[in-house]
Amino acid sequence: MTTVSAVIFLYTPDSVLAAVAVLNMDDAGDTAAAAAMATLIVASSAAVCLLFMLLSQGLLRHSQRWR
Repeated sequence: MTTVSAVIFLYTPDSVLAAVAVLNMDDAGDTAAAAAMATLIVASSAAVCLLFMLLSQGLLRHSQRWR
């Protein structure tokens, strides 16, 4: 879901990654906010996976209509 090492090429020094923000919140003692942010990361990842699955099935069904 969150790959910090692969993102090193995709962000600027001013931006903060969500996974790093969760760890910083937890280290600062803000456990509730860290848990909420982690839940949002999981929910958004699940939503993107579901959207990808639906789009790929629709595209496959449309492109394989000749069979």
